[in-house]
Formats: sequence, structure tokens, C-alpha cells
Amino acid sequence: MTNDALKRDLAALAVPRWGRLVETGDRYEPYRLLDADGASVEPVAVYFRELLAAGKAPSTVRSYGMDLLRWWRFLQAVDVPWDRASRVEARVSATGFS
Repeated sequence: MTNDALKRDLAALAVPRWGRLVETGDRYEPYRLLDADGASVEPVAVYFRELLAAGKAPSTVRSYGMDLLRWWRFLQAVDVPWDRASRVEARVSATGFS
């Protein structure tokens, strides 16, 4: 995100209803983050597996999943690939625009 992008009116930012978090019914993968095409978002799936391996509850995975869904939606709105996101996007999204 450039300085010009930061100067735009963020109140007018339209965050898409991109993707969704689904409950799977599988105790080894209780939640899955799906992209707009219905495919699993692999970096998030890896993170969810790490949470479960560390002994986190499925409710924790769900909570983190909802946060990650908002993050991915925000990145879609500002046209930044997830692996290119920086502290700038994190700071802007934390202001309540995701």
C-alpha cells in the first residue's frame, strides 16, 4: 500500500464478502477458510493445523479463523496479495476498516 493509498478516503473503502469460514465436522480440521472460489486457503490451513498441534481448542481455531477472514477480505479490498502485506496494511486494517 502506498502513501497515496493511505490518503484515500478509507470510509469509502468497500470490503468484499470474499470467502468464508466453514465448520467441517472433522476434529482434525474443525474449520476451513475458503476463498471466493470455494477452495481452501492453504496458508491458513497450515496455521490451523499448527494451532491444533499446539493443543489449542477448536473454538480458538474458529476465533482466529474469523480474524483471518476479515484480514483476507481487507487485503482483497486494497488489492494487496497476502504474502506482500506489510505493517502498513496491518495498521490500516486495525483502525476498523476490515
